[in-house]
Amino acid sequence: MSILVCNGVNIDAAGETILHNISFRIEAGQKAGLIGANGAGKTTLLRALVQEIPCSRGEIFCTASIGYLPQAVIFGLEEGTVFDSMLAERKDIIELREKMRFLEIRMAQEAEEQILEQYSTVMSRFENAGGYALEAQIRRILAGLGLEKEKDKLLFTLSGGQKTRLRLGRILLRKPDLLILDEPTNHLDLDALEWLEGFLGDYEGAVLIVSHDRFFLDKILDTVFFVKEGKLTSYKGNYSEFELQRKIEEISGDREAEKTAKKIRSLEEYVRRYKAGVKAKQAHGREIQLQKLTASAVKTAGAASQVSISFGETARSGDRVLAIEDLAVTYNNKRIFQNAAIDLRRGQKVALLGKNGVGKTSLLKAILGKINHEGRIRLGANVKVSYYAQEHEDFSRKATIIEEIRDVCKMEDPAIRALLGRYGFRGDDVFKQVKVLSGGEKSRLALCKLLLANGNLLLLDEPTNHLDAETREMLEEALIEYEGTVLVVSHDRYFLNRIINEVALLTPEGIRLHRGDYLSFRQAYAQWSEQEKDQQAALAQEKDVFSARNYREEAREQKRKDNKLKQLESKISEHEKKLQEIEGKMEGVETDYREIITLQEEHDQTKAELDKLMEYWLEISEQVHH
Repeated sequence: MSILVCNGVNIDAAGETILHNISFRIEAGQKAGLIGANGAGKTTLLRALVQEIPCSRGEIFCTASIGYLPQAVIFGLEEGTVFDSMLAERKDIIELREKMRFLEIRMAQEAEEQILEQYSTVMSRFENAGGYALEAQIRRILAGLGLEKEKDKLLFTLSGGQKTRLRLGRILLRKPDLLILDEPTNHLDLDALEWLEGFLGDYEGAVLIVSHDRFFLDKILDTVFFVKEGKLTSYKGNYSEFELQRKIEEISGDREAEKTAKKIRSLEEYVRRYKAGVKAKQAHGREIQLQKLTASAVKTAGAASQVSISFGETARSGDRVLAIEDLAVTYNNKRIFQNAAIDLRRGQKVALLGKNGVGKTSLLKAILGKINHEGRIRLGANVKVSYYAQEHEDFSRKATIIEEIRDVCKMEDPAIRALLGRYGFRGDDVFKQVKVLSGGEKSRLALCKLLLANGNLLLLDEPTNHLDAETREMLEEALIEYEGTVLVVSHDRYFLNRIINEVALLTPEGIRLHRGDYLSFRQAYAQWSEQEKDQQAALAQEKDVFSARNYREEAREQKRKDNKLKQLESKISEHEKKLQEIEGKMEGVETDYREIITLQEEHDQTKAELDKLMEYWLEISEQVHH
């Protein structure tokens, strides 16, 4: 069943139609991705779907409840804690809970049949809405998004990234029929990203996602909506299947382009030969055909033109590029990490990974000498460092694009404009002020500056943020061909898996190294986790003669909890059966109010016992599965 239908929609911006005749539909449970280059109109289309902006033509029909996460989240002056904020998202359940308590008081005072019926109805709605498991569900979502430790923090103390994750968590808690998510993986570390993949993969509702994370899209999607040149085309399958279909289409398009080129050459020869002869009239007709074909070919070639990224040749550094020993960074009187050590050799491409807040950006800035640190950082012979800043804080807010480039090179303007053209800034675009650029445009400008820096050690902090898929692929190719050394912070697993040959995992206690690509690192990471558990158990045995006893006690405790769960499940089943029996007796009693009151008291007592059993079961169940 279609829950959202977009039929022949046009959308205008600044008096110009940017999306033409857009038609598609989303079915219940469908997992769709909205793909396209930066500026193609993806976010604009999402805003139209949620009625933030109007359509100039066509209609959008929606029968679903929608949860919308915009790319740029605007936060108000919210009060309370993180947990309170999550609870407030399910006001419907909280109101039902309060209504149940009110009716319970009323029933204790006067057990009228009408009140009993109301209570039964409200209780049924409360159970169906997941009221008894609400707090447990909130804890699971907060833990998955890396906010478990922040659950009791006041909202105004959260960072922007934490607030965005909280906003996502609130939407997921609501369980709408259709999730519309614009770049939901921003501000998520790798653990949270993998949790979100699992959550959305199991989600019963439909999902429409805008994301540049190809690994993420491959895991979730069953449909791709591709936006290009103001039009939308639908493809079945995940992102990799979509890419394969596109490449097949491109091959077919190349063949058509070759046919057109041959026809143009034939027409040019005819016009040249007969323009002034007896066949001048026919030649004039061929000339009109030629003009139309040439204009079409030029338009197609212009549409196909892409950003071109290359780092060129750099000066050769010494074999030892970077040596870090006993590095520690403190922020706001708190030690972020310590004992960090790494030895980079020429040509290595290393991913610097770790949880959000562990200090990855701080480590890069320590190498650059931009922040205070403890320990030793030594650059090798003939090493020149180039830095790509995640937030582009090195940009001047008052400068134009061309002025930004003039400041970092000695090239003349024609050469600068030619260079900027390779990065997608053509014509009058070069006179745009940097402060008005989109995230993708700023990223491309930063890559252009990185090229001009001509470093043989690249420090890259989230270089693929805001880049569309085509530009990411070109950046990947450029880095694969780059002969220098790379240390990169990124959450883009597809990107990492293509370019890196080593992983440096930063933890509060130091750096752990793994040689290989990202996928092999994830396998090793799982093994490390198991080994650490084993090592901790072995260390405990060495230090404490009672450790073996403690270990057996833990096993017994686990078994005891398993047995307790089974006992609780049996008691819960008994209480549920007893409630049904009481409710059956209450239906059979019509006029004997004393009997009704007795049965109601027994019902309330049984229900209270059942609630306690359920809470106890949830508590032990979480302990068992943690």
